[in-house]
Amino acid sequence: MSDKIMRSFEGARNNPFQFKHLQLCHSLAELARVPEPKVVLASTPDMECGFSRELFLQWCGHAKNSVILTSRTAPGTLARTLIDNPQLRSITLEVKQRLRLEGTELEEYLKKEKEQEAVRQKTGKTSDSVEQSSDESDDDDNMDVDQHGMGKTKHDLMMKSEGKLRGGFFKQAKKSYPMFPVKEEKVKWDDYGEIIRPEDFVILEVNAAEDDGNDKTEVSGEDMQDISEVPTKCVKTTVTMDLCASVQYIDFEGRSDGESIRKIVSLIKPRRLVLVRGAQEATESLASFCRSGFVPGKVFVPRMHEIVDATTESHIYQVRLKDSLVSSLHFSKGKDAELAWVDGMVTMSIDESKADLGTDKDINHPRFGDGIAIPTLEPVPPHLVEGHQMVFVNELKLSDFKQVLLRAGIHAEFSGGILYCNAGLIAVRRNEAGRINLEGCICDDYYRVRELLYEQYAIV
Repeated sequence: MSDKIMRSFEGARNNPFQFKHLQLCHSLAELARVPEPKVVLASTPDMECGFSRELFLQWCGHAKNSVILTSRTAPGTLARTLIDNPQLRSITLEVKQRLRLEGTELEEYLKKEKEQEAVRQKTGKTSDSVEQSSDESDDDDNMDVDQHGMGKTKHDLMMKSEGKLRGGFFKQAKKSYPMFPVKEEKVKWDDYGEIIRPEDFVILEVNAAEDDGNDKTEVSGEDMQDISEVPTKCVKTTVTMDLCASVQYIDFEGRSDGESIRKIVSLIKPRRLVLVRGAQEATESLASFCRSGFVPGKVFVPRMHEIVDATTESHIYQVRLKDSLVSSLHFSKGKDAELAWVDGMVTMSIDESKADLGTDKDINHPRFGDGIAIPTLEPVPPHLVEGHQMVFVNELKLSDFKQVLLRAGIHAEFSGGILYCNAGLIAVRRNEAGRINLEGCICDDYYRVRELLYEQYAIV
């Protein structure tokens, strides 16, 4: 996001995604309530279905309306037909509508529904009877309770017969206690889990006034159900529409217009430029613009399956550092490397022992007789060193520096894109050139923040 949006979000906490003049509509009825004039972004881009086709059927006959196509869709679609034929004034389309069934069609539909419902009920009864018979057989196996008290009660555990002694080879239970008869309910389930019994959720105690209200709500619910479940049919008709609205094709697939591309190229000034995937006229126009002086190097406009050789000539030399130079370097640790400033001069020294270096094709070494001249970096005498300004190497983010300050015990917060420390006593900001500016009163906290800021850079 831009700096302006970031400042508005950090200062006033404004939602950058809450647009003032943008409204989302989920149906054509909501769209009709939006006052005119209006611009509608509709889907789908090929206009074969969806809101875009419905709106085209409604708006194409009015001369005040305009249709803008932003992408080249597949051949055979409505959008592609309008793009390929810009002078088209009438078009034949298939219009599909969903209508309610009436008359004999409705009677036949209801008759088929009744027959299918009867078949479903018949199959449901047979399945219920089979389940009921299996449940009854299970209940009979567990216990047999006489509700009228005419028969004897069977218990879960055997009772010891008092006064009678049974002899036999097998031992009898020494002690048994009579238990009350227990009837265990079998839980019925199907493929979707336990079967829900509606009578378990019925509220029995209801007032008379509530009964009247429930009756009214039930009637209204039935009406709504009848309206929503009205049988319909899909009717397809062929209609010839007069195309009075203006139809324009604006290619948004390039993701950038010509003026923006020219501005970007003029700022970058690339050494080599390859132009691909564009119309021939647009590509030639951009190539002529780049060759007029905005690109210092070559501009390639390859055709299909053409090979482009965009390599540049480069010379790689191996430089040897003397021990006296390496020992005098002072390295500063950065993020991924250590940096040092070197004041030296290159001299050519012949070394016959390094003759194998010439076998490397990527490294060019001049030869002198049987030896190889290797560039050697030697330190400059101290009286010739002019000195240099300090260089700060790092791309510091204020959000990261805020965390550093908080870990050091210094309160910091953003306001309008500026990092304020210790209740606004010290301010850290980034100017338009991208440099960090430190402002505030001269105090111990100022020097402490400055020291932490210097620690974030590799100073050479």
